[in-house]
Formats: sequence, structure tokens, C-alpha cells
Amino acid sequence: MEAVDRISSDTRRLKISEWARQLVLAALGVGMILGIWSLAAAVTEPVRIPSPVLVFDAIRGNLFEIRALEFASFGTGGIIQNLTFTAVNVVVGVGIGAIVGFAIGLLIGRVRMIRDLLEPPLLFFGTVPVLVLLPFLSLWFGTGRLATNGMIIFYTTVTVAVVTQQATANVSSHYENYARSLGAGPGRMLVQVVRPAVIPEVLGAIRVALAFGWGFQAIAEVLGGQIGAGRVIRVYAQYAATAEILSIVVCVGVLAVIIDGIVASIGRWMVRWQE
Repeated sequence: MEAVDRISSDTRRLKISEWARQLVLAALGVGMILGIWSLAAAVTEPVRIPSPVLVFDAIRGNLFEIRALEFASFGTGGIIQNLTFTAVNVVVGVGIGAIVGFAIGLLIGRVRMIRDLLEPPLLFFGTVPVLVLLPFLSLWFGTGRLATNGMIIFYTTVTVAVVTQQATANVSSHYENYARSLGAGPGRMLVQVVRPAVIPEVLGAIRVALAFGWGFQAIAEVLGGQIGAGRVIRVYAQYAATAEILSIVVCVGVLAVIIDGIVASIGRWMVRWQE
């Protein structure tokens, strides 16, 4: 019993030391970027490269209310309100696309008729530049949430479907044969054998789609959104307010890292059986 407790204590200490090492290295990385940024700002005009101090002051001053929005477009709200709108759109769009893409990928990977039917158009859409869809979405749906979400849903669906199909094809027949020997039917095989086996790869695809989703959402808002982080960037760009533009970019980046960390944590919990 004492040996078991000692092993458990050693394992816990190793995990804590590993977390501490990662935290120190992350802090050093952020500090290095801030140092390079400060040096570049020191030898450049603020309108080109504002210092980190100016950017953080812009974040603090516009957190709850952005006067430029009121003056330029009679808008309301601050960074928090607009960033929340963008974040919700990204998360919802990636969520919808992931569910649809996962289902399509499983069907294509397991049902030959559906694979022959859907694989060619899926490969075609996978090669189409996603940004070219934005004018059509704006023409069909205006500048509302559906138009800005369309690119994210489309890209996520295609990405997750392709990865799921490939992951399904890579599932070893050994597991399927073993499940059949225990009396598992096609439906149970799909749910209890194939689905868990492909989840690790699908989670990676979802994180990639989430990373690109922030860019697609911001671009859609810059070009025609009525609210969101991209719309704030568009307003600030009219006045060449570089510090304010960078303040939005920094906030989007920080929030994107936080949400990605949450998704990664959920993914580790879902595939905890691998440990």
C-alpha cells in the first residue's frame, strides 16, 4: 500500500513539475514577443507600430464603450460586446459544421453507395477557396449572422468530413472482426467501434477548423458585418487608429487561445481511454 501511495505521489509531482515547466516556457515566449514588439515600436512611428503600452491602454479604454462606433456608424457597445458576438458565431459555426461533417464522413467511410455519391462533390468543394463564397452569401442572406457564419460552417463541414472519412478507412479490421465475433451488428459497430476510434483525428480537424474560423468570421465582419470584432476593425481603419486595431487583434488572439484550450481539454477527456 505504501509503495502504491509513493508511486502515486511521484506521478503527481512529475505532472506538477511538467505543468510548471510549460508555464515558465510559455511566459518566456510571451515575454520574448513583447520584447521584440517593444523594440520595433521604439524605432518606428506609433501610427505604424504602436507600443504594447498604447495597445493595452486602448483595450482598457474601449472595453465597455467604443466612441468611434457611435461617431462613425451610430453603433453601441465596447470590445466585450463585439468580441462576444464574434466568439459565439465562431463556436456555433464550428459546432454545426463539425456535427454535419462528422456524420457525412462516417457515412462516406462506411456506406459504399453514399461514398460513390458524395465523395466527388466533397473533393470538389474541398478545393474551392472558401473566401470566394462570401459575396454569394452576402448576396443571398445579406450581412446577417447566417451570411457571416456560412463560411465557417462550410469550411468546417468539408474539413471534418474529409478527416472523418480517412480516419474511418484507417480503423483496423481487427477491432471490427472482434466486435462481430461478439455479435455486434452494423449499427452497433458504427457507434461503439468506429466512432471512438476516429474521435482523436476528428478532434484535431475541429481545432484546425476553429483556428481558421476566427479569420473567416473576422473577414466577413470587416467586409459587411453590422457587429463584431471585424466591424470594429473596419471602423478604426477609417481613422488609421493602429493601436486600437491591434487592441482588437490581441483580444481576438487571447480569446481564441482560451477557447482552443477548452476544446483541447474536452478532447483529452473524451479520449482518456488512450492513457
